[in-house]
Amino acid sequence: MRDVSAFGLIADRYDAWYDSDQGRPVYESELKCLEALVVERRFPLLEVGVGTGRFAMRFPGAFGVDPALDALKLARNRGIRCVNGVGEALPFRDDAFMTVLIIATICFVKEPPAIFHEAARVLAPGGSVVIGFIPGESPWGLFYEKRKRDGSPFYSGARFYSLTDIEGFASEAGLRATSVMCTLLQDPAGPTRVEEPSPLYREGAGFVFLKFEKKKESGGQDRLEKIISDG
Repeated sequence: MRDVSAFGLIADRYDAWYDSDQGRPVYESELKCLEALVVERRFPLLEVGVGTGRFAMRFPGAFGVDPALDALKLARNRGIRCVNGVGEALPFRDDAFMTVLIIATICFVKEPPAIFHEAARVLAPGGSVVIGFIPGESPWGLFYEKRKRDGSPFYSGARFYSLTDIEGFASEAGLRATSVMCTLLQDPAGPTRVEEPSPLYREGAGFVFLKFEKKKESGGQDRLEKIISDG
């Protein structure tokens, strides 16, 4: 899952970015997007790759799993019920959660398909998986790729995926897309500002949330193509 050396040993530095002049507007834009998509607070809720708990803390009573112990200490202080573990082998029973969040984590995962399969396994019938990610082809994806090449300790092992990649991982795990929300249409190199979320897919968006549910036995074609075309 995450590179523990990067997110564990410098957890305080990573967490401080969310309160910085550059990071705060980005964080608030992503929160607006997430909360517009997850209108119904359906519990139990789990965040995979919870890190320092900046997203999970918005859902009182949430569970969080992460391999970085120093990051989990901060998450625990934010009221999250933390478990040390990895998303590729979640330490929870089948059908345990009504909501599973995976936010800003997929780009750091060594085996993305395994994360999706595990999320689907622990998802209860009628529940939803919400993925938040930086599209690799977006200006923000290219911006962070450059930071990776420049030696950023946070992005040294990152790999940014396309919308189609994410849908493919989800489909293989038996999940189908039901809705989308996106944000960060601004220039990543300029001063950041808080954005209102877009309920349609926008090409070039720097952060995209996709909501998935388990495919029904009777079928039903995945709606991703329709969601994109509607935007």
